[in-house]
Amino acid sequence: MRRHFGIIITVIIVLLVLIALSVARSIEFDRPQESEFLPIRSSYNPGPTGTRAFYQLLEESGVPAARWRDDYLALNQRAKAATLVIIGPFLTGQKLSDQEAAALQDWIANGGQALIISRSPIEQFGDPVIHSKNPARPPDWNAPPEQIVNDKSDELIVQPTELTRNVRGLALSGFASRIKFYPPDPSETKPEEDIRWSESPPQPAPAANDNEQRPTPADETTVTPTPAPAGERDEEYLPAMLYAPVIHLGDKDGAVMADFAYGKGRIIFLSDPFVIANNGIARGANLTLALNVLRSLGSPGRRVFFDEYHHGYRSESNPLVNYFRGTPVFWLLLQGLLLGLLIVYAYGRRFAHPLPLPQVDRHSPLEFVSSMANLQQVAKARDLALENIYPRFKAQLCRRLGISARAQKDEIVKSARRRQLPVSEIELRQTLTDAELTLAGEKIDDARLVALVTRMRRIVSQIKR
Repeated sequence: MRRHFGIIITVIIVLLVLIALSVARSIEFDRPQESEFLPIRSSYNPGPTGTRAFYQLLEESGVPAARWRDDYLALNQRAKAATLVIIGPFLTGQKLSDQEAAALQDWIANGGQALIISRSPIEQFGDPVIHSKNPARPPDWNAPPEQIVNDKSDELIVQPTELTRNVRGLALSGFASRIKFYPPDPSETKPEEDIRWSESPPQPAPAANDNEQRPTPADETTVTPTPAPAGERDEEYLPAMLYAPVIHLGDKDGAVMADFAYGKGRIIFLSDPFVIANNGIARGANLTLALNVLRSLGSPGRRVFFDEYHHGYRSESNPLVNYFRGTPVFWLLLQGLLLGLLIVYAYGRRFAHPLPLPQVDRHSPLEFVSSMANLQQVAKARDLALENIYPRFKAQLCRRLGISARAQKDEIVKSARRRQLPVSEIELRQTLTDAELTLAGEKIDDARLVALVTRMRRIVSQIKR
């Protein structure tokens, strides 16, 4: 083992160096740079563009807030009579699928309520009726919050409503987009026809009193009408549409906050996530506006879900795995496992000649005592046997009395009398005298020796009580 000790130490040092290099390359010592150009709108994010402050405020205020970590296909089963807060933009690669968009719209049409806060809400709702336009002169994306606030935010209040109550002093950002909605042209359908719309939304038509030509999105789809069954001409076969909005905030370029009745449900669009971001929620009347919106949607009696599924937090994965995702912890565990296997292999491998098995001594210690006793009995060395017993007896007696082991007989007897030990003073004095006389050379036979040792054991047993 010693011959290969240097090799083992070298291997361990090399592994430690590799682990250190891996950690140094993988760990990010600073948080990801956040800005309004690259925001992280998750309610788990405590950074400037996150929404954790607003979420925790709702929790501490008694609002039944929770995080939604499933796709929208499960809304009808698990989020009935709830409010869903969707904040854009989504995480890169988490684009809303057609199936999810249809499921979200169906859930809202069946009585769900949604608050969509995004500068491009079509990405969070999937209806081509929505069109958003960025401001003509936005601030610098990397500017501090004080410089991106629009000082004329109060001018965007269109009318006094329950959503704009007590919101004087708004602090919207200069990045708030303007939203326009192009509903379908009623002249495209015949009133006498009963039509069941397909999953694809209808083609939008130019808005009234708008001289601009309606922009055509690249992913805009057409309508495939399907005749309804005979005798069934109820309104339930007509799709819910974004029609007749109530504009709460906006200007001549479009709406900043619009409110829609959507089937049996309701949708509110807000085009500026800065209102509820960590770096904007406490500015001006932003918090008042956010609470007014949730109160209008049924809070605090209605459960509020924050969509985290499209920000990368999914329920099918382990939360612990999500916590360590993007860190070198898994590589460290793998390298630690390899190092442990190497140590086990090196420890269990023989590096020298086999050693002889230890020899077990078959002799008992009592055999030595028995042999010495037989020798002393044959040699009639009774005083030698007493020399092995009496010093031990005297030491135990003096220790119990708290006196020196060299104390004389009279001192021992007086101390025993003073401490009132349960020992006969006569027997104690006689035992000490007989032992000292025997050790001084007086002859003693086997019977007297046995009797003397018996008295010593009895005295010792009495003082130990």
